[in-house]
Amino acid sequence: MHARLVYAGCLVLWLILSALAALSIASRSLLGAEQQFNSQLQQLTEQLKQRLLANETILDSYATFSSIDHRTEHRQKHPFVAQLLRRYPQITTLAHIERVPAGQVAGYDRALQRDYGAAYRLRGFAGSVRLPEQDAYFPLMYAEPQSQANLRLVGRDAWQQPRLREALQDCINSGRATLSRQLRLQPQGDPGYVLLRGVDDRLDDQLIGLLPQHFVMLFVRADSLLPTDIALQPGMEVSLYHRDDPLRPPEGQALHLGGAHPSALEKLLFPRLETSQLLGGGSQPLRLTLSWQQGWAQIGLFEWTVWMLLSLLLGLGIGLAGFSFVRSSDSRRQRESQLFHLANHDRLTGLANRNLFYDRLQHAISRIDRSGKRLGLLFLDLDRFKPVNDTYGHMVGDRVLQLIAARIRDVIRNEDTVARIGGDEFVILMEDIESNREADKVAARLKQAIQMPYQIDQHRVLVGVSIGIAYYPEDGLLIDELLAVADRKMYGNKQSPNRHSETVD
Repeated sequence: MHARLVYAGCLVLWLILSALAALSIASRSLLGAEQQFNSQLQQLTEQLKQRLLANETILDSYATFSSIDHRTEHRQKHPFVAQLLRRYPQITTLAHIERVPAGQVAGYDRALQRDYGAAYRLRGFAGSVRLPEQDAYFPLMYAEPQSQANLRLVGRDAWQQPRLREALQDCINSGRATLSRQLRLQPQGDPGYVLLRGVDDRLDDQLIGLLPQHFVMLFVRADSLLPTDIALQPGMEVSLYHRDDPLRPPEGQALHLGGAHPSALEKLLFPRLETSQLLGGGSQPLRLTLSWQQGWAQIGLFEWTVWMLLSLLLGLGIGLAGFSFVRSSDSRRQRESQLFHLANHDRLTGLANRNLFYDRLQHAISRIDRSGKRLGLLFLDLDRFKPVNDTYGHMVGDRVLQLIAARIRDVIRNEDTVARIGGDEFVILMEDIESNREADKVAARLKQAIQMPYQIDQHRVLVGVSIGIAYYPEDGLLIDELLAVADRKMYGNKQSPNRHSETVD
């Protein structure tokens, strides 16, 4: 049990130290991962800034073109617009928005019908012909390229689309380009953003400060803003959404680009890096969020090899230390057990000595006092044993004593105690006896066993035994009193006739 506890403790210690070593090695790897994370963020930021700047430059070019072209009496396809759309395929729509006061709606309808057909007129953004009463309307005058989808946008009032209205209001108030929150121009179209700015070719100083009459817009697909060719690490995710959206916008309002999803264990064991950054300034306020859930992939082959070697060395060292401790502890307990045995047992026969017998007798008396039972004390003295030593020598006498001790142990119960307290004197402690007859029967069996011949080498030896019995508590309450009574009874038994003489074959 002791060895198992030590080895279990060694195993726990090894696991703890291995975990600490893994943590230290992982920390080193994660420090490098943090540097890689910052580098990835910087690269993404630069690419996005370039894309946003390109969008604003395209809008400015289109605004310059529209300030001249919108005065023409008829809209024609222009090579400049076609070239812009071919070069920047992420832009699906370029459109011109005109501010139409309520009193000029009829003239606007006539211009639409002249350019696009009799079915066209000013209508709501969702297609409704009935318009709410308002001071001015902001319909799309034309949209390019002139696809079937874009033609359906012509004549629709942008003011009635909530997110377009927000962008128009911001553009009017700030006097600069404005990016809308994410929307769909068509019900089944791709999600994206509208970039707006006002256009006015009136250069008269007296007109400065008036509301712009014309606006240009471009619609850029949301999925085109994030670079798809960038290599993301496993567990890394990029999100891009409008500044006015919540930090965690609902699904579909943010653009996500992510790698492999980490496991639940990786989320539990490894840290998560996350940072958020505003881009585009006041005109294109987008929030870029880069997050990276660290995982096993961030620990390289070198780190795994170092950890395994270190863990193996730790296990070997702790195992050897535990084995050495167990062996030393076993040796110490064995020496202590040997010393205890030598201090409390007879060296020749292995029986209890006087010290151990007195201790067990004292404990037995204490138990008897609580239970109310009796105990018996048998005092044995060998008859005609001295001639054995004189005739055959002490080696034969010692062998006879060892055989006598073995015969006594065979006769008594396992719970009884037998001790050698002198050269040829033995005592037996019998606990929990019911009557004197029980001890008398044991004494009779002992005499019969001890008096049987002993064959030692070529010698056949016969000895006798005298036994005296004392009972607690009637024969005494103290140990010495009990021994004295048993000793007197033993001498009384020794005086009886019929003693055998020793025999040699």
